[in-house]
Amino acid sequence: MKKLAIALVITVGLLVGADFGAAAIAEYQVSKKVAEQLKLRENPDVRINGFPFLTQAIAGNYRDVQLAANAVQVGKLNEVGIEADLHGARVSTADVLSGTADHFTIDQLVARVKLKASDIARLIGIQDLTIESAQKDALADDDGNVSSADEQLTAGTDDTKAVVQLDGTVNIAGSDNKVRVIAVLSLVNGKMQIEPRKLDLNNSALGRIELPKLFEQSVLKQFSTSLDPGVLPFEINPTAVRVERGALVVEGTAENVTVSSSGVSTG
Repeated sequence: MKKLAIALVITVGLLVGADFGAAAIAEYQVSKKVAEQLKLRENPDVRINGFPFLTQAIAGNYRDVQLAANAVQVGKLNEVGIEADLHGARVSTADVLSGTADHFTIDQLVARVKLKASDIARLIGIQDLTIESAQKDALADDDGNVSSADEQLTAGTDDTKAVVQLDGTVNIAGSDNKVRVIAVLSLVNGKMQIEPRKLDLNNSALGRIELPKLFEQSVLKQFSTSLDPGVLPFEINPTAVRVERGALVVEGTAENVTVSSSGVSTG
């Protein structure tokens, strides 16, 4: 009985090892093909989720595939993050393992691009820029009141808009000032627009101060910009923006996607 148990453990171990080994080969081949499709300088990270892998491979139907590439150059941006989640990807496993796969279909594809704080800081000239999701009352006035339009905005009912908190250092009249700007992030014609709405200023020498309206508008203007994230992975149309710690994110979702050597189609 003991020998049988040991044999079973060894057999299971070999099967698991074979499963992960086959998955690693497939991930490598997919990575190379995706780099060609997206015209990336380096192969992206690829992870084929779900165990066992071999049952998915036999069926040629992969439940969940994740792609990620970092520090991609897009226009004036140098550290763009590119990600894609493929749900229900169908492709010939033999073609994947041989590196000849040139056609596959996807039930649902979620593509996203992340613009990092360091990249945005360099473009708009703000030192030590950090990015966070703003609190729900961030757009409230001095009396704590929030307009109905801003309530809907902070509730997140519109996927093409989000409220963002931007912290950084700006120079005003020769002194460094820590500022916090509350802005509205919008998706407009495929680009990400930042519209500053509120300013909180902390002078390094005098502490928290109120700026005259003219100077306040001048500071806010430094945070106003339009950012072009480029084309989403697999040419998916962007449909939403959101904020995560350290980055602004634009993403899109498509159903019934076909990717081939001739391009990408949906429907």
